[in-house]
Amino acid sequence: NQKLLGEEFNDATFLTLDNKKIKLSDFKNDFLVISYIFSKCPMPNMCPASIIKNQYLAEHFKDDNMTFLMISFDYLYDTPEVLNNIYGELNQNNLLFLSSYKHINEIFMLTQQSGVAFWGVEDNNIGHSMRTIMIDKNLKLIKSFEGIDWKPGDAKRDIENILKVYK
Repeated sequence: NQKLLGEEFNDATFLTLDNKKIKLSDFKNDFLVISYIFSKCPMPNMCPASIIKNQYLAEHFKDDNMTFLMISFDYLYDTPEVLNNIYGELNQNNLLFLSSYKHINEIFMLTQQSGVAFWGVEDNNIGHSMRTIMIDKNLKLIKSFEGIDWKPGDAKRDIENILKVYK
């Protein structure tokens, strides 16, 4: 079920680009910002735009104990190696790409709790909704950015305001 503000997410395990298991709770940051993508996304205003928005935010908040996670929900094709070949250069410091390869239960649980739907992985015809979430170190939902139309400048302002409250 989709989590509401203040509700805690279940922990989930994914794979880093060097094929190591990592849980959401392994990140010791004050905040995680999570977006969902897949490498074969054909829509420039969806996954590629989400990556660009997250790059902008990750750069702006690089000193704020916050990690931006781009988690692929293509649990069949987007292995750590595939993601590394495509996004390896972007994967650094506080912007990390994670694979759901062989972690189908976790990706279904996490996307459902995030209020994101995806379908068609088995048919190689993926469709999905979009939502970016921000959780605190206790995995509690503190903010969401809806759909594809949220603006990085607005998100930056919202996150800056959240940081003021938490400091």
